Amino acid sequence: MLTIKDIKYKAEKNFKRIKLRNDAYGFQIQPNTKFLKGISRKEIDELQLLFGFDFPWDYREMLLTIGGLDTEEISIDPDGEEEVAFHNFFYQYPKEIEKIQYLLEEINTNIMFVKETLTEAGFDVSKIVGYIPIYIHRVLVVFENKYLSPVISVWGNDIMVYGNDLKEYLKNDFCRNYNY
Repeated sequence: MLTIKDIKYKAEKNFKRIKLRNDAYGFQIQPNTKFLKGISRKEIDELQLLFGFDFPWDYREMLLTIGGLDTEEISIDPDGEEEVAFHNFFYQYPKEIEKIQYLLEEINTNIMFVKETLTEAGFDVSKIVGYIPIYIHRVLVVFENKYLSPVISVWGNDIMVYGNDLKEYLKNDFCRNYNY
């Protein structure tokens, strides 16, 4: 099984080979991007207090290892109607805590769909203690069992499991073979 450090290494290797596509909508990781250094255990403990619950083990490992990307993602509109846009990959806590409130509200509004999706994926939704938005509409679901770390995609009432655990999610987003 891959560790977060393994995923980081493999992803950075992929980032060296990335070529930007002018014919693709959405944000793209730029060539030669690297991960920033993670945060300290003390900072993680402070974030847990801010969120009001203990984080899953995989998320703690990710925060220790990965602190975001050193280069913002870029969005190039193939139709040329929109300006080039830039975006940070991971939410940066605590400074972006207010930025994610809309997503937590969206989860609460659509909680029935969230629970239905997670139940169908085999998770016991009675053991959920909270949610941590990690990137745009990707959300880490936090359970009492700190070995669980599924990631869901939340877009209104369109909910899907994007990774059965955080490592699977990171592999999906960073370690896939990019079409050059």
